[in-house]
Formats: sequence, C-alpha cells, structure tokens
Amino acid sequence: MVGGKLTSRRLIVLLARLALGGVFIYAGWMKAREPAAFIRDIWNFRVIPEPLAYWVAAFLPYLEIVTGVALIVGPRRRGAHAWAAVMLLGFSGLILSAWLRGLDIACGCFGADASALSTSYPLMLARNLLLLGLLAISILVPLRHRPAGSAPDKAPLTPPPP
Repeated sequence: MVGGKLTSRRLIVLLARLALGGVFIYAGWMKAREPAAFIRDIWNFRVIPEPLAYWVAAFLPYLEIVTGVALIVGPRRRGAHAWAAVMLLGFSGLILSAWLRGLDIACGCFGADASALSTSYPLMLARNLLLLGLLAISILVPLRHRPAGSAPDKAPLTPPPP
C-alpha cells in the first residue's frame, strides 16, 4: 500500500486483502495437509482424467497459498489478483457444473472439511461471490484521492520537449 495515514478507504482495502488472502492461505493449507482426500474431491467432480487430478492436487494448494500471501504482502499484487480471479471463477464454474449435473459431492474447497459451506451448492456459490466482491474491492478501490481530471502518478511515456 502507498505510504501515509490509514484512511477509511485504505482500511477497507486492507481488510478485503487480509480476508481474501487469508481464505486462500487457509484453503491451500487444508488441501496440502490431506492430498489423498483432495485428489478424491477432484475426481468427484468428474471433469478431468485421473492422471491430471494428481497434478492438480499437487500444484493447486501451493498456488492458493502463494496467491494468498501475495494478496496480503506481495509486491506482485496484480498477478495475485489475476490468479485469484481465475481460481474463483474456475471454482464457481466447477461448483455450478456439479450442481447442474445433480452430483451430491463436497467441493473440497477447504480440504476434507464437509461443513455446510462445502456441501451446499447455493452457499458455496454465495461464498465465492462474496470473495469475488472482496477481490473487486482490492482491485478497484483507489488508495489515494485524485482531483477530477488529474493524471495518475506515472512518468510520461515521452520525455518533455527541450
């Protein structure tokens, strides 16, 4: 975040980033702890072949953890925003697909957790919509107030005339 005092705008963005990053870190950690259960959860969706499920189970938890950390403290926040958006939209698509196909499965979103948030399709989609909202806040809410019509703080693309 840009230096300066903690305004309400900065606080909102900080809380959104902390919440979203924390969810990604927790989800990745829970999946990494029980890879066999996560592989089973991936298979239950019936969308990728078995060999690919092993690769997804090996890679995805760590992508979630790295994305979560980058959302909170990373200098590469734009990349983290992109990965978070891709994952949330992809997860939502898989959940919707399973619901429309009548599958009665836990999402595996938080590892072997089988709470209502992992087994109720409407709740899972609502949770992902909330997370997408936090992501939108993190991306779209400017941290500084600029007067109308002023240019962003960027160096000009061409040098000034002599």
